[in-house]
Amino acid sequence: MTTVIIATQQWTSWPEYAGSTWVPIQYLIGLGRLGVTAIWVDHLRRMDPRSDVHGVEYLMNHLEATAQGLGFQGRYCVVYDGGRRHFGLDRGELTDRMLEADLLLALSGRGLDPASPLTRIPRRAYVDMDPGFTQAWTRQVDMGLDGFDVLFTVGANVGGRDFRLPTPGIDWRPIVPPVVLDLWPCRIDESCQRFSTVADWWARQYLTLDTKNYGGKRDEFLRFVKVPIEADQPIEVALTIYPDDHRELGLLRQSNWLIRNPCIYTGDPFSYREFIQYSRAEFSVAKSGYVRSNAGWVSDRSACYLASGKPVIVQSTGFEGRLPTGQGLLTFTSPEEAVAAIRAVNEDYLSHARAAREIAEQHFDSDKVLASMLDQAGI
Repeated sequence: MTTVIIATQQWTSWPEYAGSTWVPIQYLIGLGRLGVTAIWVDHLRRMDPRSDVHGVEYLMNHLEATAQGLGFQGRYCVVYDGGRRHFGLDRGELTDRMLEADLLLALSGRGLDPASPLTRIPRRAYVDMDPGFTQAWTRQVDMGLDGFDVLFTVGANVGGRDFRLPTPGIDWRPIVPPVVLDLWPCRIDESCQRFSTVADWWARQYLTLDTKNYGGKRDEFLRFVKVPIEADQPIEVALTIYPDDHRELGLLRQSNWLIRNPCIYTGDPFSYREFIQYSRAEFSVAKSGYVRSNAGWVSDRSACYLASGKPVIVQSTGFEGRLPTGQGLLTFTSPEEAVAAIRAVNEDYLSHARAAREIAEQHFDSDKVLASMLDQAGI
């Protein structure tokens, strides 16, 4: 039987960022649906009580509760403090799985430590979650990408003529985020009224390259801040934003944005899923780095909305040539286009909702996405 190790760095330290938690879970459970033995290995630095909100015991209890709720008990290991402790699988069990492994899937972040036992896995693939940023970082620091046999990206344009950053000597292979469809059942309900999204106001990605700034969502939110008023459609956003951003919070609220505390509304994988499935549709901007690089970035969050039968209206990052748009999945580049898209969805909601689920089934189904990745990785 094929064995795949899914490697991440620090992902279990963000329990309140449930959208991020869902990403490795989709890979883990999706690969299992294909008959693959998949193990999620997260590398977690030592927690510091002077700066970290949670201790490791809380984080591990939270992870185990998630594993039991979604059925992946016994299929994860958290390597803590450089390997001084292991949670989930113990050190011996993890070693056995790594010796059996056919493929390593490293999700985002820096490359492998040369001393890591993961480097012994015969085939290694990297999955770029931040197209535009990652390719810019490779020009500034050593990302360790030469330790991988295959490089995937959720940027449909990366490496192509429409991408606005050079990718010299790197063969990036576009994919879309996989969604395990039975974990995200279709829930079309015309009585749902909330247009919504989940977002981080500041995000962590900011860089300057060739005098151009590549940043997070703040600037894009401000560009489209009047859309809810102009469309006469409140938009609810579970938003990570600093409490002292009083002026910007006030501007959002005055503009018909309904600001929710993400820790309360989407703070674990189950509440995150419920927040999406009780929405009418998604409306969201993209990070300016995705927009300015024309990366063709596709959101794993939007994929979950689509699978749930929720129409998605998102700022264009250039993926229109990769995915069908106009029905169920709509893009915009200006406030006027955003308002028109909201009105179009409300005027023919059921058609857009059915189209959303069809797009998920045709393009984001984990069976299809992950089978293709395994094939491209030579497994």
